[in-house]
Amino acid sequence: MIIQTTSANFMIEKSEKKDGCVSIRSNSQDELNRFFGSLEIIVTEDLYYAYEVLSCKQEFANAMILMVKEIDYSEFAEFSLQTA
Repeated sequence: MIIQTTSANFMIEKSEKKDGCVSIRSNSQDELNRFFGSLEIIVTEDLYYAYEVLSCKQEFANAMILMVKEIDYSEFAEFSLQTA
């Protein structure tokens, strides 16, 4: 799943490194720190999503509430209910 906020992009996937966790990668170390400050931020080799944290699902759910509030809806204009 990709979440795009006004200040960062996030890629959320099932973690292959740790069972029961999700991998959250981002192009912003500051934003990962803001949402997941208690978790270790790993620097990756990915050029677009250079930072990663591994989070349990409950901690991710709590951060997800904050992320959803910051979704950039400006690009949703091209999709209207009339075309659905």
